Amino acid sequence: MNKSLLFVFTIFLIVGCTPSQKLQNFSKSNLIFGSGGGITGATNEYILKYDGVVDKLNSLTNETTQVTTISAKEAKALFRDFLSNGLDTLNFSVPGNMSKFIGFKNDSVTHKIIWGGDAIPPENAKKMYNKLINIVNNQ
Repeated sequence: MNKSLLFVFTIFLIVGCTPSQKLQNFSKSNLIFGSGGGITGATNEYILKYDGVVDKLNSLTNETTQVTTISAKEAKALFRDFLSNGLDTLNFSVPGNMSKFIGFKNDSVTHKIIWGGDAIPPENAKKMYNKLINIVNNQ
């Protein structure tokens, strides 16, 4: 009986959270993406909320404005893609004079993947950035 309990506990540790549990927990976060740098150091940060609202934060004025909305189903799919590509734990920070970034933030954590100049970002980060930036470019 002890071996069975140990086996079940080991499987639980290996499996951890199911993907849907991880997504549900992550839904309290916002996806962030954008670009910035240059002489002014200004950053245009877009914030995708789980409900599909996309806001833009201007770092110079600290003003946030809503720029577009996508369906909650589409937003959930983007959050799922972000997690399934491991972007919530990927560490890559090679900024340049002008940099792009993608990441997430919640009440306690901000995590960014940053690249600029000649830096070549991980392919999964670049693809996700392009998906997200297309939302605001096609508004």
